[in-house]
Amino acid sequence: MTRNPGQAYAENRKPEYTYERHFGMKTSHSVLIATAVGVVGLALSERQSRRRLALHTEEMHQAHIAELPANPEMQALWMHDGEDTNLLHANRLISFLSVKFRAGLLDRRSLRVQAKWFMERTAGRAYWQKFGGFREDEAIDRTDRTFNAILSDEYHVLADEDVMTA
Repeated sequence: MTRNPGQAYAENRKPEYTYERHFGMKTSHSVLIATAVGVVGLALSERQSRRRLALHTEEMHQAHIAELPANPEMQALWMHDGEDTNLLHANRLISFLSVKFRAGLLDRRSLRVQAKWFMERTAGRAYWQKFGGFREDEAIDRTDRTFNAILSDEYHVLADEDVMTA
């Protein structure tokens, strides 16, 4: 049987299948996938570590605030101009909500519900009026800015209602 010259040419042009070539491609893909999985794992680990750190910091902050009303020396340092202890309680709640939001235990909708409840209280509005700007200035990332924006929105809704009813 005679071969067609084009068929002989095509057979000679087929790439050789070798174990090394096949194995080498699989190895590079495996290394790429393993690297990607490792990077994702590191990112998730860092995120989890930041959440744990935020929770631990909040524990310390809550203990510090709890100690203030009973400690005159600390009051002299932190409570200026005869500040009401209600502002301390408001700070405590805001800090608690902030860490819950950062840790993912509150989404935007549930935070808005909590913020509305908080701002319905005189102490909540007084706290936000006095310290809301400071909290906005000290925001370090998008999570803090989102948190502050939600609380600020709820404050302004109720503050505007107070102005209309006055």
